[in-house]
Parts: sequence; C-alpha cells; structure tokens
Amino acid sequence: MSLAQKKALSNLSNLVGNNNKPPQKRTLESPNNIANLKKKNAKKNQENICVGKNVKGKAVDPTRTIESKIKKIAIKDEIKDEMEDSIVFLATKTRRPVLARAAKTLATESSLTIEKAPSVTWKECYIAPAHLPANVPDYDRTQLNNIESEPLYAYEIFEYYKQKELATKTEKYMSKQNNLTDKMRAVLVDWMVEVQQNFELNHETLYLAVKFVDHYLMKESITRARFQLLGLTAVFVACKLDERIFPTIDDFIYISDDAYTREDFIAMEIELLKVLDFNLNFPLSYSFLRRFARCASQSIETLTLARYILESSLLDYSVVDELDSKKAAASLLLALKMKNLKWNDSLVFYSGYSECDLESLVVILNRLISTPSKYENIRNKYSDKVFFEVAKLKPISI
Repeated sequence: MSLAQKKALSNLSNLVGNNNKPPQKRTLESPNNIANLKKKNAKKNQENICVGKNVKGKAVDPTRTIESKIKKIAIKDEIKDEMEDSIVFLATKTRRPVLARAAKTLATESSLTIEKAPSVTWKECYIAPAHLPANVPDYDRTQLNNIESEPLYAYEIFEYYKQKELATKTEKYMSKQNNLTDKMRAVLVDWMVEVQQNFELNHETLYLAVKFVDHYLMKESITRARFQLLGLTAVFVACKLDERIFPTIDDFIYISDDAYTREDFIAMEIELLKVLDFNLNFPLSYSFLRRFARCASQSIETLTLARYILESSLLDYSVVDELDSKKAAASLLLALKMKNLKWNDSLVFYSGYSECDLESLVVILNRLISTPSKYENIRNKYSDKVFFEVAKLKPISI
C-alpha cells in the first residue's frame, strides 16, 4: 500500500469513527450565509446579556464591563494620604520651591490625578545659592546648558565636602612613627608623582593615594622596608576608585623592580582597607581648586599654575594638617598674585575664605616653590609646554 493510500484511509477513519457509522454529509457555507450566521449569533448573545445571561445562558451582572470596573477603582484614603505626605516631604526637603509648591497643590486636591500635576522642566528647578551677594555672578546658573556639569547640585555638593573635610582632617603623625622622617615621606610622594605620570593616571588618583598614606600612618606605624609598598598599594586602591582602566598588580610589581610579590600587594591592600575602615571617600584639595577657579572664571593658565603650587604642597609635611579647601584657596591666591591678579568677591563667596585668612599659608607655599629641592618630579612635570611651563615663573617677593 502506498503512502498516499495510507493517508487517505487515515482521513477516512477519522470521518467514519470507531462505530463504523457512515460519515455525515458536510456542506460548505457561502460567504453570505456565514455573515448572516455571525450576525444571528451576535444578536443572540446581546439578547442574553440584556436579560442577565451570558453566552452559555448563565446569569451575569450587566454593569460589570471594563469601563465600569475602571470607574469603580478608588484609592483608599489612607494610601492616598501616605502618597501625598511622601510627595510633600521629598519636595520640601530640597531647595526646589517650584516642586514644593506643585506638591502642596497636589496634596490639597480632592482627587489624586496625573492630569493636574504641573509640568516642570529640570532647568526651572534650579535655585540660586542662599545669601548669594548681588555683585557675585551665579556661576551654576550659567552652566545649565553644559552637559558636563551638574548645576542643580554643585553648590550643595561642595558644601557637603566642606563639612566632611572637618571629619576626615589629616593630623600630624610623625611623632608616632619611629622609622620614618619628613624627608622619607617627601621621597615617597615624589616617587608617587612619577608613577602617576608613567601610568598617565588622573590627578585625583594621586591626591587620593597620598590621603590614603597619611591616614594609614595616622593610625599605624610601619617599617622602612614596607613604606614603598604602602605607597604603591595606595596608588593601586586609588586607581580602582577613580580610573576607568587601571594598572594591574603585575604592573606595580614591575615598576617596583620586583621588590615585592603579588602576595605582598594583596596582603597590604587588605591591611590598608582595614586600617582605613573602608572609608575611602575623602574631599580632595584638587577638586576644591577646580571649583574655585571655575566659579571665578579664571583662565586655564592661572588654574595650571595653582595646580603646580598645590601639587608641590603634597611634598611638605608641615601643611599636612591644613584643610584641603584652604590649601586649594591659598594655592589659587598665590597663583593670582604671581599673575598680578586679585582675590575677588566671587572667590570669597564660593571658597569661604578671605584674603586675610590665607596670608600665612600663602607665605609657606611661596617659600616651598622658591626653595631648590632635590625632589624635582613635580617641577619637571610643570615645566613642560603641555602645562604652559608654569614652574618656570618667578614666585612673589614677600
């Protein structure tokens, strides 16, 4: 028997059935007959619904339609009150009066509807800093169209930094270190600058690594043999926090001339994190400096000169206990004096320091860049044309 014959018999058995009854006569409906049949069934179903029956003849509630279900949905009073209170709380806790007024209006409405919510753009949410003097330009307002800036929160962020630097202030620690001296610290920091240059790391990475070293030494003593390992590990951890692509442990082993093993780095990293109690977020003087210079609309040459002065201060243990914001402001003031420029009202407002507050620190920084030193990595770095050769400028006469 061929395959076609088997298929035909199979179809035939399906029509006939197991009781061997003759197949019923099947007729094809015309398109008009099909349309009439559909109308007839739809009319019958509608009659059943009107009399309270569904298609199968069971009783139904004629009001239970999709529209009626939606209309019957209501927010419970306690849930609505909780939502309104949350909106008012979040809005009034910010410095955004537009959102606060919108939330208050929304909370007083009898019904919570999306259509009544005001349309507010993010630029309209900006509000100037409190107590901004009339003669000081609102810098953050000018940055509303700058996609690389965060004008809505920049002022508040640096106000937070000023509060946190008081809680994370570096204290002098050499009296607790029996194996270290000020010069040894200067040698290590100068070498860390060279590491930053060779790996082309961000400047924030260098400043953060120096912070790690100082705060570690505030709490723990260390031997000379492990001092360089501490500096390298501090750079390694700082890279993880600030760099997009950072060097590996093998890279650090290479630049240390195989003085330490991979296990040494991992053990030192664990120890560093434990001593710091995993508190790795420090306000940096470099961040303050950029903020102050931008708010005062200083040129890139002036900012670079201030960066040279500030980075040179990393070598000097005598200023290690100064606040980062104050060191940044003093470095910028010295740079302005070297450029025959003045400390203006914008710098007083955004930095929080007057020129009188910075005079003593300016003297120390000026002496630092005036005194010849054998630690020349920073001076050589800022003598390059890329940095406008600012290290070759003459300090002021005091």
